[in-house]
Amino acid sequence: MADAPKTVAEEVRGEVRSRAGWTVASGVLLIIAGIIALSAPFIAALTVGVLVGWMMIFGGIAQAIYGFTAKEGAGHIIWKVLLALLYIATGVYILIHPPAGVVALAFVLGWVLLVEAVLLAILAFNVRPRSGWGLWLFDAIVTFALAIFILVNWPGNSFVILAAFVGVSMIFSGVSRLIFGATVRQVVPKAPAKA
Repeated sequence: MADAPKTVAEEVRGEVRSRAGWTVASGVLLIIAGIIALSAPFIAALTVGVLVGWMMIFGGIAQAIYGFTAKEGAGHIIWKVLLALLYIATGVYILIHPPAGVVALAFVLGWVLLVEAVLLAILAFNVRPRSGWGLWLFDAIVTFALAIFILVNWPGNSFVILAAFVGVSMIFSGVSRLIFGATVRQVVPKAPAKA
């Protein structure tokens, strides 16, 4: 005797549980990758450097294509193409000299975090009468401390700094995916077994 066809709700439940299972699996893989990045900082930092180099090359190619297909004046096209060439040249330089790229990335990361800390502090003081503004300020202080730590230890610890940043980020992302996927699987019931 053939099984009764599944209802739409049962199909959706099965699909949600299946995707939540993949979310849990990706969370576990991210945690493992984060631990590997922390345990092999030189390899992790070089990998990030090479990845950024390739992203800059592809971004430069996309910028050049956009520059030549834009319906703007010759001045705009020239600037877009020059920007594209700068992206490509920087990407190629990072690929040819990965250690120098890692050092530069650590320096940029330090300054980006410093600017982010200042902006978070301004935001915290702008929302100060409201509840929760202290969390924004705490985030600004921690980000500022991290930025200062990176810039003070630059360039000597660039590989460790970049690998730690990437590794910790991957671990936190993995934990959040793991928790989210497990929660979804717990909340969404299994489809009832057919008799």
